[in-house]
Amino acid sequence: MIAAEPSTDLLYPLSHFCRAGGHPLPAVEIVDGAVMPEPYRTLLVHHGDMTSRLEEFHGAPMKLRVLHRETSGDAYRREVLLCAQDSGLPVEYGAIEIKLAAFDEPLRALILEGRAPLGGLLNRHGIRYRSEPRAYLKLAPDSVMDAHFDLDDAHTLYGRSNVLLGDGDRVLARIVEVLRP
Repeated sequence: MIAAEPSTDLLYPLSHFCRAGGHPLPAVEIVDGAVMPEPYRTLLVHHGDMTSRLEEFHGAPMKLRVLHRETSGDAYRREVLLCAQDSGLPVEYGAIEIKLAAFDEPLRALILEGRAPLGGLLNRHGIRYRSEPRAYLKLAPDSVMDAHFDLDDAHTLYGRSNVLLGDGDRVLARIVEVLRP
């Protein structure tokens, strides 16, 4: 089987990490953002970053927990959990591919450190960008995702496939973001 190109695969880079980890993609349904249940609609259906939304919703700063990372050429891919800093509760799973050439060296070094979420770094460094969600997702219960969120039983999950664009519509990152139920 030939892998889909990142620009056409709505689940990229999640699809990449599933293949690399030897497990299937969770069953996914594309949903209309307008009919997504709350609080998922408020958290996912927008053109801003998830870090700020999650910090406001959970009333706590987010810290990054890197599960896997790899670099090939200009592409830096990582699987992460965003966790509430005070409780450590994982509130978002993310599979992200960051285009390192889009950033100057000091910011690139901070991205590669893997200590802070990309949205927080971009905001802190005054980088202009916008989110362009490609699809809103409803994911069937999946043992891998449940393990990421430390859940005992199966839950429907909601997320989005997103692209961060900078000036001139330059792609900064491709992301699949999945929220804790």
